[in-house]
Amino acid sequence: MSSSNASQQRDRISTQQYQCDQCVLFFDNYQKLQNHKRIHRGDSATMTEIDQSILDDVDMYHDENDTSNEDESVSNSEYTMESMELDNTISYKCACNFEGSEGEAHIYDSSQISTNTFTKAELMSIHLSQLMLQHRIARAAYRDIVQFINTVIRDHDDIMMEITKAKISHGETVDALLKSKSSVKGHEYTNKYLLQLAILPGPKKPTHLDSFLIPIINELRDLEAHGLVVKHNGVELCRSKVYLLLASGDIPAVADMAHIGSHTSLFGCRFCETKGKCPTNRRHGMYFDDISAWLRPLEDFKVGNPSKNIYQPSVYTQLSTFSGSSFFALDELHLIARGIGKLVYDLITVTLTKETKFYYTHSDNTLNTTEYPFHIQRADLVTIGNCITSSRKYIPTSFQGSFDNVFAKIDGTCAVDWLDFLLYLVPTLVVPYLPNRAVKTALLSLMKGCVLALQWTLTSELFDEMESYFKHWHSFLYQQVQNNTLSHSVFQPVQHYLVHIPYIIKQQGPLQCYSTRSMERVIGVFSKLIKSKSKGGRNASFLVELFVIHNYTSTAISICDEINLIRPKPYGRESYMDLPNDPSGAQLWEPFHQFVNLNDDSVEGVGGPSVKEALLKYYRRTTGLTGHEFGDSVVVVAARLWMDSTVYSSCMYRRKKNETSCGNHYVMFTCPYRNNRNVIVHSWLVGTVQFYFQHVDFYGFPHFLAFMEVMKEHDAAGHDSSVPIVKQRSQSTRTLGHQTQPTYAVISVNDICHQVGLVQYPPNGNQFYVIAPYYIFNNNMRITKGNLSIL
Repeated sequence: MSSSNASQQRDRISTQQYQCDQCVLFFDNYQKLQNHKRIHRGDSATMTEIDQSILDDVDMYHDENDTSNEDESVSNSEYTMESMELDNTISYKCACNFEGSEGEAHIYDSSQISTNTFTKAELMSIHLSQLMLQHRIARAAYRDIVQFINTVIRDHDDIMMEITKAKISHGETVDALLKSKSSVKGHEYTNKYLLQLAILPGPKKPTHLDSFLIPIINELRDLEAHGLVVKHNGVELCRSKVYLLLASGDIPAVADMAHIGSHTSLFGCRFCETKGKCPTNRRHGMYFDDISAWLRPLEDFKVGNPSKNIYQPSVYTQLSTFSGSSFFALDELHLIARGIGKLVYDLITVTLTKETKFYYTHSDNTLNTTEYPFHIQRADLVTIGNCITSSRKYIPTSFQGSFDNVFAKIDGTCAVDWLDFLLYLVPTLVVPYLPNRAVKTALLSLMKGCVLALQWTLTSELFDEMESYFKHWHSFLYQQVQNNTLSHSVFQPVQHYLVHIPYIIKQQGPLQCYSTRSMERVIGVFSKLIKSKSKGGRNASFLVELFVIHNYTSTAISICDEINLIRPKPYGRESYMDLPNDPSGAQLWEPFHQFVNLNDDSVEGVGGPSVKEALLKYYRRTTGLTGHEFGDSVVVVAARLWMDSTVYSSCMYRRKKNETSCGNHYVMFTCPYRNNRNVIVHSWLVGTVQFYFQHVDFYGFPHFLAFMEVMKEHDAAGHDSSVPIVKQRSQSTRTLGHQTQPTYAVISVNDICHQVGLVQYPPNGNQFYVIAPYYIFNNNMRITKGNLSIL
């Protein structure tokens, strides 16, 4: 054969593709096709064959465009399990079987789970059974391991208890939980015996994703049609159908699952047919300013549409629940937190970073910097950063971010940090420094729309409000581009996807229901846990793999021993107090001061008579009780309150625990009082909780109360009346030769609206913006503000 013919033959072989006759997949050589076909031989293929098939087909690697591990810093080092030899004779707990009397239903014997100590191989099979066994054992991705450990740790005790009681929790429990949280409904199923699942890809994925997913899809098709039965010692516990409702993740991961071109392609949106535009000031990228394009039709996902960047059918179309574009939902962690939060930061920090991509470029290649709408001077950015640093000690732990100064150091900033930056620091510290009212209003609209998108409960009115906020923000950007004051580069894919949030929530329910946040956080937690137990600074992700799999034939893990490292201490009945017949479910938590006499004793540095006077004022303004009807003078004092799934601290607790790094003792409360027309009105106030206590009134009814030091002044921000501002008592100022005295008040714990954080107001050290976790103050706070005279 001539060299020319040989070259042509090599070219022909390298470009030839082989298609599976049982599915839509293509392979670049015959051997891979044959290995792949073993997946379809579910009845005859041995475990060894399946393992080898996946080892040939699946090559784990890290996608440079994948930013799904942003909640915690995790190394991207690659690792495999090719050297791991599996013992095919191992009896995997909870593996399913088939019984003639049950037809083709999958039978799981829960009685096999009888101990809380598992071998490494057993850990990989509990809960997942055959659904994940075929591919996870062969090549375990880091995501799979960590997510699985989290499932075991989270569910193990509950599963053991349910099995003991011959019960098992299933779709009804999950559905009730979600319905209790949300008024928005996506998919509804009327049958209570349905299990509803979601697939959320992690930071590592196989190169040939469809080969990786097909065993799962085939298993799900079986579970859709025939269901599963859980038995305990031969007795049926439950019978369910299993349906996959959605598959989600970050933009690159979903593009792979849907077989859609990347977000830099001409039709880069997975929901609609908007056509991208090239930027005028960059040689690469694609940007999307059209929000009126038609949604992609369902048929394109089923048969493909290469002209619109859907290159082949998605494997998910084989499922009965596939719903088209809405099946590939949006993830709030990557879209809003990492995406929009970081975008806003980039827009306002051009003077720090020297970034020019957002500036409009004239035909002579000069930049229009003087009219740039998001310009903030370097000195002002430094001031904002210093205020963030000063605010950290006033922020409660219910805010999950670190509140670090991102203007000084951006390295290590997590997705939740970007979310806190967007929701709480932008409307308080950033917006006042923007150049004009139009850009301030637009950025506040963006923030408010994102806050509404993260709610568990949305009414039709709030839906309309959210859509109007996003449209306002988009219209502002579009107008700035038309006015040549802003580059087209602002219309990044994350900016475009904002307009699809209302559609996705209507179809699939609240974004929080299928967020990847818990998975990402577990990856970080276990990485740190394993790294803390290692020596020599070995790679954390590698250690997670060793933690689960290494030496599986002889080593066992006690789940209880491992979680004892992070488990809070148990609480006995003596460590908390319930309020009888109180619907709020509030509890007072230890430490306690038992039987404090308000006639004589001092409570946390405050004289008992002062506490008693404030308590009498509380009864007067709320019930009209007079002095001789006061009730018991002996109270029980507590350091903490638990209410509405939130732990509220106090100055008493901070003193006992020497806690100075966070502000869990700041609350916003409403104060009901009668005005001069004898009408009861409610005003908001903010204060620090000194301590909590129980008091029994004149009629013998117990009350849970809080003793507060109330802020000196209450108002709203000049740039937005929905942003509350407070001024606290100066600790050093002296008035007429005397130190300013605190204003104390007693309130009912049921009057507490929010645990709040305080953000340092730049001009005044004693003045603060007030923020509440995942809550938007959407009313005119100036109208409803309170003052000390009503107390």
